[in-house]
Formats: sequence, structure tokens, C-alpha cells
Amino acid sequence: MRPIELLKKMIARGGAKNRASGEEAVLARDEDGTPLRAREIAAWLVEEYRRRRAERLPLERQWALNASFYTGDQHAALNPESGETERLCPAHDYEEQGVYNRIAPLMETRLSSLRTLSYAMTVRPRTADAEDHEKGEIATRLLAYAQANGGFAEKKNEMLFLAELYGTAFLLSYWEADGETDGDLSYRVVSPFSVFPASLNKGTVEEQESILLADVMSCREVEDAFGVEVEGTDADVYTLAPVLGSPYGAPATLAFSGGQEKNCVTVLSYFERPSRRHEKGLYIIAAGDRVLWYSDLPYDDIPLVSFPSREMAGQFFGRSPIVDLIPLQRAYNGVKNKIHDYIRVVAANPLLVPEGAIPDIVEFSAGGLPPGEVVEYNAERGKPEPLSPAPLPAELRYECERLTAEMEYVAGVSQLMVTGKTPKGVTSGTAISNLREIDNSRLALTGENLRLAIRRTAIKWLGIYRRYASGARVLSVVGENDAGGALCFTAGDINSNDVVFDAENELKVSPEQQKQSFLTALQLGLFNDENGNLPRSVKSRAREMLEAGGAAADMMGCDELQIKAAERENAAVAAGRPPKIGIFDDHELHAEAHKKFLLQARYACLREKQPAVCEAFEEHIFMHLAYTKRGDAREEQKV
Repeated sequence: MRPIELLKKMIARGGAKNRASGEEAVLARDEDGTPLRAREIAAWLVEEYRRRRAERLPLERQWALNASFYTGDQHAALNPESGETERLCPAHDYEEQGVYNRIAPLMETRLSSLRTLSYAMTVRPRTADAEDHEKGEIATRLLAYAQANGGFAEKKNEMLFLAELYGTAFLLSYWEADGETDGDLSYRVVSPFSVFPASLNKGTVEEQESILLADVMSCREVEDAFGVEVEGTDADVYTLAPVLGSPYGAPATLAFSGGQEKNCVTVLSYFERPSRRHEKGLYIIAAGDRVLWYSDLPYDDIPLVSFPSREMAGQFFGRSPIVDLIPLQRAYNGVKNKIHDYIRVVAANPLLVPEGAIPDIVEFSAGGLPPGEVVEYNAERGKPEPLSPAPLPAELRYECERLTAEMEYVAGVSQLMVTGKTPKGVTSGTAISNLREIDNSRLALTGENLRLAIRRTAIKWLGIYRRYASGARVLSVVGENDAGGALCFTAGDINSNDVVFDAENELKVSPEQQKQSFLTALQLGLFNDENGNLPRSVKSRAREMLEAGGAAADMMGCDELQIKAAERENAAVAAGRPPKIGIFDDHELHAEAHKKFLLQARYACLREKQPAVCEAFEEHIFMHLAYTKRGDAREEQKV
């Protein structure tokens, strides 16, 4: 979504609204009762933006350096005295200046592992009451809908990339109002270049008094949205992904888009949390010297969540692994270039020529000695002989290997993850398995940061729905093979913010470990019934865990489809429609799935509200059990 579209959506339904009509419009009063005019507020906001950006400038330069090294432009450095980015030049023109980028594959390995994390969540009920259990179920399904409807999987991957590259990524959530309907929740990923906190020394968004967002947009977009003409200038535009540079050190565009946008303006969005001064918070949009919007904060809190790759105590922005990899990458490039300098010297076949032995030594030196060339020399002066260089020190090769291993260690990955090869001396299956667990445990810290950010985001989503979901709403929340099909709720149904994840951090307990634990329990007979038999539902679960590629409909066996059909019937009961016995129903699987639903807390609440529907449903279960004992339902229907 374009920034201007975001701003238009966010100002909708924002409490006490005030679209500024002119520079002299009085928008607020200070503590002494002095009126604050639009031009004064705009001037203050611009000054605040400049102050915050000046404080954050060293971080921006480090982020640009991270992007430079990731993309292959690795001859840049930060001057510790001036803080400016400078280019490193070789001491001699003949020195090799190649770049051998190991940062990119290491970061891609980290990303591929982190993207395996699941983010399905459950909202636990506020109390043990059956009604609260039902509301917890509604909130859980609402989160699943918000993730699916907003393309959360893609946005999560984008957040991961930004966090790994710059150290921090952000997700901004908002209510996307619609003139014809009530609107819905939406969200977008925000680059750290656009986020300016009140203090760099407070670790989370929740600790910040205010957050300032800066977006560059055209003057025409501003006029279309707010009906205000603003004076445009030329401005640099940040990109979400770095632009590729040359592997030989040619200047790259680092973290910028490579140009300037014409006739545009920086639009500032200011969020201030509720306080004694502003009991309902404060939300301001300004462009240039004009206030475009002034109102209460549209939400209970600042609707921004930060995701740091590595948390830094007492700092708002996190730290990228690239920061620690940069000095090692420089050393690696230096060693590799020295090896190539040596190879180039040997390949040039240098000669020792006695003085005066070759008539035109200048021309000979300039052209070198091509293969097959005939050399005339003065035998009395001496014979040209090949220069025998010293052998390449083995220490250079060992230093390359040491730097490679050290970079893998700093990045939190191993040779096994990067290349699929085991280190020297590691051959046993147990040792390889332990190595995988060590890799996952080192990445688990970043993975846990992501999960915490997702949990905080889910809590903000519930708060936004509770505030803006007016009246009864119906949402489609499931796919073709899942139970149900619609979610009916009101804002009052969202009464708990106790959000937990459905699964453990996969980097702490990998899918392979979960699979192995399941198979061990299966072999020990822990899933067998009282007769020593393995239930068919457990067999279905075993097939699901052993299959690669998920549980798509075309890979499901009949048992899986029967269970899905029974779950859809359970959802129909929750919607007030008791099911009927199907000719091809597997009665054993249907009865088991129905009994699981019947024993849940939300069914007790449903029985109080719709006793007739539940009685019909229980009779439906008794019929399945009767058919299981008597035989096929089709034979019964023939009679």
C-alpha cells in the first residue's frame, strides 16, 4: 500500500478529528491555555523530525554499510572520527581488489531457517466460564483470519529480511475504513529508515512516549487526500531492499533507490500515547509547513510493533549480524586477494635479466613475454632466467579456512547448514544431529524475538477489532478442507489478550525432533487403546507427519477427508445446523471427531444457548455408534 493510502485509512474514525483549514487555525492549547496554531504545530513537528534524525544518523550510516556489504560493495568503511562513510583504497595500484562475498550466503542460510517458524496462535479465555471459552475460540479464529486475509506469511518474510539486514523491522497495524462497509484490519511492514522514536535509549515501542514516521510522497497525492496544496522539493527515497553493487568495489547505491523523486514532500505522522497531557493520545499528520490532520490517537496505543534481530539492552533499534561479520569479511577479502596477487605474479612468468642483456628492455618490460616469443639477448652480458618466487605459505590457506569457520560461528550457522557438508572429523549420526541442534539453538534467539513481536502484534489486532468492529460481523475464515466457513462475532466477544502460540519454537524443538519423539512414542505403544490396537486417527496423524508437502486435498487419504468432513459438521452445529448421517460416512471416525467437540468447554456454552440443536447432535453421535456396531448405514437406509 502506498503511504498516502495508509494515511487516509488511518485517519478514519480517529476520535476528535480536525482537518486543518489554514495556518492560523487553532488546533489545541498548551497547559497555560495559550492557543496553538497550525503553523506553530507544523514548525514544531518539523524541528522534532530534524532532531530525531540527527540523533539517529550514526545508525543510518551503519545500516547503509550493512546493505553495502550484503550486496557485494565491500570497500566502504565508517570513519570513527567524522562518522562519515569512506571508501578504502589499495596501498598499490597492482594489488587485487576482488570481493568474495560470504555474508550473503550466510544471511540467506539464516533467513531460510527462520522462515520455517510457525505463527498460529490461541487466545486463552479470561476465566474458566464456558462463555469465556467460547469468546477465546472466537478471538483465536479472528487472529487466523487476520493473518490469512492480510498476507501475513509474505509480510513476515519481509520483516525477517529487514531485521536481518538492518537489525530491526516494524509492523504497523491500522483500521482500513471503507465508505460502503465497516472496514477491516490491515497492516504493513515499515522500514527502520522511516521510524523515529522519542528516545534511542528506550528498548520497546511500549516504552516510547511518541513515535514519528516519515514517508516521501508526491504533492499531488497529498492534495488528493487532504485538499491542501503543498510546495514540493527533491528528496532521496529509501528502498526496502538494497541495490546491487559491483563485486570489484565500484560505488553502489547502498540502501537508497538510486535517485530522487521530483516535486515531492516528506509527510510526517506523529503518534503520541495517552498521557496526563493528552488523555486520549495525539495523532498529527504534517507535510512541509502545513498540518494535514490533528486528532486523538485512533487506537488504545501506538499501533507499531518492532522486531529486532538481536536485542541490545537499553536501545530501541536492534543489531544486525552483519555488523559483526564486516571485519571478518574484510580480513577474508584481504587474504584471498593476497593469494590471487601471488598467482598473478607466478602466471606473469617474471624474468631476471642482466643489465644490457636485452637491447630494448623498456619495450620488453611493457609487453612481457608472450607464449612462444623469441627473445634476443647479449650472451656476453648474461642470460635471462625465470624468477623463482617463494612458495605460497600454507598459513594463507589455513587463514582462509579459519576465517570461514569464524564467520559461520558469528552468523550462528555451521558448515552443515551452509553447504550441506559436515566438518572434518564429524561422521557419526549422533554428532551430526547434535550439530543441527546447536545451530538451531543459536538461531532460536532471533526466532523467539520474532515470535514475541508476532504475539504483541496479535494483542494490538484484538484491541483494534474491539474498538472498531461495530455490530455483528461475519468473516470467512477457513479453506475448502477446513471446518466451518464463517465467523460471527461482535466487539464484546473479544475480552481476552492472553495470546499463546500453538506450537513451540521450531528452532528449539525442530520438526525432525518432533517427528522422532512421535515415532518413539508410537513404537513404545503409548498411543494404543486398552485392547492394544492403534486407533485409526493416530494412523492418520502418523501419515501426516511422515508425508512431505503438507495435507493438501490431493494428498489426503480417505481417513483424513472423513475427519475433515466430521469437523465441518461440528462447525455446522456451532452455527445452529445439526448434521445428518451420510451414506458414505465412516462412523468410527465421525463418532470420535464428534465426541472431541462434545467434550470441549465451548460446547457446554452452546448447549445452554441452543439445547434443541445439541440434543439433535447428540442423537447424531448415537446413530454413528449404533451403525458402528450394526454395519453400513447404506444397508439400514435400504430397509
